[in-house]
Amino acid sequence: MKSSFLKNLKSLSYSCLFWIIAFVFYYVFRKVGIEAEIGIEINDPLSATDNIALSIVIGILTGVLYFFLEKLFERTLIQRQSLGIQFLIRTTCYLLLINFLIDITLFIQSVFIENNPSYSLFEIWSSPALWPFILFFMLASDLFYFIKLVSQKFGEGVLPKMLMGKYRKPSIENKIFLFIDLKSSTTLAERLGYLKYSELIQQCFYDLNEVVQKFNGGIYQYVGDEAVICWDYKNGIRNNTCVECFFSFTEKLASKEEYYISTFGALPTFKAGLHGGELVVTEVGIIKREIAYHGDVINTTARIQEQCNNFNSGLLISDKIECDLQKKDHLSIYFKGEIPLKGKKLPVGIYDVKKTEIGS
Repeated sequence: MKSSFLKNLKSLSYSCLFWIIAFVFYYVFRKVGIEAEIGIEINDPLSATDNIALSIVIGILTGVLYFFLEKLFERTLIQRQSLGIQFLIRTTCYLLLINFLIDITLFIQSVFIENNPSYSLFEIWSSPALWPFILFFMLASDLFYFIKLVSQKFGEGVLPKMLMGKYRKPSIENKIFLFIDLKSSTTLAERLGYLKYSELIQQCFYDLNEVVQKFNGGIYQYVGDEAVICWDYKNGIRNNTCVECFFSFTEKLASKEEYYISTFGALPTFKAGLHGGELVVTEVGIIKREIAYHGDVINTTARIQEQCNNFNSGLLISDKIECDLQKKDHLSIYFKGEIPLKGKKLPVGIYDVKKTEIGS
């Protein structure tokens, strides 16, 4: 709960900061651009300081409203619609937000400016001076959404590093990886047919994405019916985030059992392997640019996940993860032994992890 609050507070702060910078930039750009025109004088009743202060206030208000608007999009079925439908819905909401911001701006000006003229809604929207602001606002909104999409694709904090060129040369990072794979996938595919089976995978990954966002994880890649989730090691191990993420996902699927059975005739179950450590991260590709991870950690995590069938386990973790876990009182952890894994010279200690039921 605390980590979720801190994450929302951080997102809210970023949103407010972005829009403060955007509106201050718009004011400065517009003022400098107009005053640069020969023969044009600006009769602005507000001083530059007042305009900057107004931009900051409107920026904070926009940041707060934008934050809650994006949260509404995340928690509804809007995000599962086509990009075209999402664009239309977002554009409509942004236009309503612009109208609200104009009303707030005029109200603030009426408080600080004596004999401030009042304008009707028709006069405001028919004014040619409004459209540059609308265009700027829409472009800024698209930029904000683009940054969000990139952050979701590559993980939190990766975009600034990419812009600074950190990943142009291979570097070492400490990561945790969670490999999640659908159980009995071949049987399900044969029974459902590949079209219906693809719908099942799609729905499962929709639910997985909602859970991963709550636990500040990043989706590294999808491979068929398998998903790979990653965290920075400290963030993933804190409060057992990496383990809790998997159990939260299984609980979400269980809560929708009626839906899955009525739609697909079965409740999907997943198995997972968890491991972490140092590995190499680098930027690869030009036409399709991606962040790639190279190292033994990836191979070991995949091999641990493959052992789930042998031990009839839902979640297997390495001895390294088991050693670093915090607050294990609500977890049942069973040592399965030093297991030889394909591609590894030395065996790896593996543990089976189950969540202890409350009251048991």
